[in-house]
Amino acid sequence: MIKKSSFHFIILLVLIGIGVGCQKDTADPSPDDSAYFPLQTGDYWIYQVTQENYSLTDAATKRTYQLQEKVGNSYSQNGQVFFLVEESIKLSAQSDWQINAIHTVYKNISEVVSQESNVPTVRLVFPISAGTSWNVNTYNANPDTLLRYQNSGSPFTVGNQAFTHTVSVVGDNDSTLVNQQKYQRVYAQNIGLIYRENASLLYCQSSPDCIGKGIVSSGTRQKWELVASNRLK
Repeated sequence: MIKKSSFHFIILLVLIGIGVGCQKDTADPSPDDSAYFPLQTGDYWIYQVTQENYSLTDAATKRTYQLQEKVGNSYSQNGQVFFLVEESIKLSAQSDWQINAIHTVYKNISEVVSQESNVPTVRLVFPISAGTSWNVNTYNANPDTLLRYQNSGSPFTVGNQAFTHTVSVVGDNDSTLVNQQKYQRVYAQNIGLIYRENASLLYCQSSPDCIGKGIVSSGTRQKWELVASNRLK
């Protein structure tokens, strides 16, 4: 016959086991950092591109157009799957898409690498961490250029679209009285690249009236903003 104290002890052990089991079932799974760069055949992203050009000799110009990246066929090489990405441009609402370039992209557990014009560059590395930095030109002969993560898991708004979980990749983001350099990419979880900006600008230094006033004398600025994708809900 089981004593009452022993019976109570057995019941306690059962309850503890149930509690541990529930904790295992309800615990949040480890985040999949690669979800910031989804890559499947048929995926597409359409961006509104704004291009600004400044020159010492000509008036500043600004043009907008749409750019589409679409994942096409894939192939395997040495156990790694490579995807072909078609880049197309649409100069106006009335014009058709015109293929501008085709490049390859691959993703594995440690990185995402894109090869454009036979130049491989490291887009992302995993796992994502605020203290992580990497050389975008690890696999080519160009000068070392460091990128790093910023604002992991933060919300970000593009136009009238709000994205709850994003991560930013930043490079040179320096602004002085003389020039501005900026490199930024923003990726949303399960969607991919939603915003991109590059700037390389020189400010006016030709006269005391323009020094320190942020008047651009030469350079370029380009922004991509996501407007459509099969991954948008």
